[in-house]
Amino acid sequence: MIPDRWKYAIWAVIFAVALAATGCADGGLPEPAASPGDHVTVEATSSEATSSEAASGEAASSTGVTVIECGRPFRPPAGGRLILRGRFPAEAEAADRAVAGTVEVTSGVALHGVGAPRADVFLVRDGRVATLPVPQDALGVRWDLAPGKITRLSGEATLVACDPAGGLVRPGGYDLYARVLFTPDDGAGVESFGGPWPLDVR
Repeated sequence: MIPDRWKYAIWAVIFAVALAATGCADGGLPEPAASPGDHVTVEATSSEATSSEAASGEAASSTGVTVIECGRPFRPPAGGRLILRGRFPAEAEAADRAVAGTVEVTSGVALHGVGAPRADVFLVRDGRVATLPVPQDALGVRWDLAPGKITRLSGEATLVACDPAGGLVRPGGYDLYARVLFTPDDGAGVESFGGPWPLDVR
């Protein structure tokens, strides 16, 4: 059995291999139309991505996957072709140690490929990462997205702080974000972010 601490790393490596195999050229897909209240990621040029990373304090690793680091500033980076809508409780008890919900994924065009089995979900407080995504199994799943069709993924945010002291997160308001990794059959691998969705932890 693969230890949990390695599962997320293995999935990132698989995503990186798929990214390298498909190349880094623009897949030529149009940007999806946004719905009111949804966070939509858009395609960015290299210079735009660099500016975004510098402003947010986040940086893409050599795998093309955004590094989410405990305590670091976070703002969703540009890039991605999917629309993410979160269905999560607005309130949670820290004693429950986690909050679960659903991420609805849609695309403006037909897409076929391999995606993560669940959404990566994490919390941000005062603009800084407060919890890290829960490790996932390494295997991806087959996706066949029709334009406008909703694909639902489960997602769970831990309520255990990621800082060295550990323990439950402090009560108060948080921003919940979700990330989905997807590699189309005919294009480069992409990541898409959704959020922020407010969460009050008691």
